Amino acid sequence: MVHINLTQLAHDCELHMSEQEVDQIERRHARLDKSTNSILLMTPIFSIISFVFASTLLFAIIYALLRRKIPSRKYSIIISRTAADIFSSVLIAAASLFANSYSASYMVLALFLYICTFGVIQLTSSHIAVIILRQISVTRPYGFQSICSIRRLSLVVGFTWCLSIMYAAAYAPMTTVIVDASKEDTVCPYHNCQRPLIITAITIIVISMFTVLGSYGIVVAKMAQIAHSEKMHNEPEMTRKRMQKFFKFGGHLALYTLIVSLIFVGSLFILHNAEDYHRINRMIAINCDVYDYLNIKLRLETIAGGAGLLWCVRIIFDVVITFLAEIRLLPWLRLDNLQSLDNNRIVSVRHGLGWQKGCVNCPVFNIENRLHPLDFKN
Repeated sequence: MVHINLTQLAHDCELHMSEQEVDQIERRHARLDKSTNSILLMTPIFSIISFVFASTLLFAIIYALLRRKIPSRKYSIIISRTAADIFSSVLIAAASLFANSYSASYMVLALFLYICTFGVIQLTSSHIAVIILRQISVTRPYGFQSICSIRRLSLVVGFTWCLSIMYAAAYAPMTTVIVDASKEDTVCPYHNCQRPLIITAITIIVISMFTVLGSYGIVVAKMAQIAHSEKMHNEPEMTRKRMQKFFKFGGHLALYTLIVSLIFVGSLFILHNAEDYHRINRMIAINCDVYDYLNIKLRLETIAGGAGLLWCVRIIFDVVITFLAEIRLLPWLRLDNLQSLDNNRIVSVRHGLGWQKGCVNCPVFNIENRLHPLDFKN
C-alpha cells in the first residue's frame, strides 16, 4: 500500500477542485483524525487491562500448580495460551503507545496482520490441544498419563509456538510494505504478493474455526456415547461428570467463534478495500481523488483498529471464563473437600466388588458410591 502526503496532495489538487469538494475533503479528513485519536486512546487502555488480566491468570495457575490443586497436563496448554495473550497485550500496548497520528494507520494494519496470523494460529492450536487431551482422557483413561507425558506436552507447546511464529514470519514482506510503502514494487507487489497473502489468511481463519468447532463436537459426541454406555451397564457415571465440565470449556470456544468470525468479516472488508485502495493510489496524483482515498483509509483504519480492540476483549473474557470454570484457581479460596493431587499417580475409584471390613452379611458391593471431586480433574 502506498502512503500519500495528504497536505502536499491537497495543495497540488486544490486548483482542480471546487469549494464544495475541498470542504468535503476537509470534513472527511477531520473525521479520519478523530478516528485516529480514538484508536490511539482506546487501544492502550484495553491492551493494558488485558495484560493485567492475563498476568493475573498466569500467576494464579502457577500458584495452583505448586499447591497441586489443578492438573498440570491440561493447564500446561493453558499456560502457553496465556503467555501468548500476555505477549499480544504487550505488543499491542507498545505499538499503540509509540504511534502518532501519522503512523496510527500503519500501526493498526500491522497489528491486524499479526492478529490474523500469529494470534489466530496460536489460539486455535491451543484449543485443539485441550480438546485432544480431553479425548485421550476419556477414551484412554488408564493410559492418559503415559500417553500425555509432560515431555510430550512440552513438545506440543513448542510446536504450537513454532507453527505460529513461522506462519506470521511468512507475512513479513507484507508487514514491510505496510511500514515502508516505497518497497512495495520490489518486496511485495499487490497482485503477486499482498492479495494472495490476504486470501490465504482468510482461508486459514475459516479452516481454523471449523476445525476447532468440529473437533469439539466430535469429542462431545464421543463422551455422550461413553456416558450412555456407562449408564446402560449400571457403571459409575464418571464420563457424564467430565462432559458437564467439558461444556464449560465450550465458553472459550463460543468466545473464540465470535471473535474469529468478526475478524473473518473484517478480513473480507480489508481485502475489498485494499484492492480499491491500491487502484486509487496508482491514479490519485492524476485524478486527485482525495475524497475516496480518505474514505478507504478511514474504513481500513476503523476495521483494523476494531480488530485490535476485539482481541484485547477476547483476552479479558477468556480469563474471566477460566476463573468461572475452575474455582480452584482462586488462591484465597480454601476448599476442605479438595486435597493435593499427586500428578505422578493415577487417581481412580474402584466401584463394584469391595469388601467391607468388620461387617457380616453386608452387601458385597454398593452401586451408590459417591465420587470424589478429584476423580474428574483429568
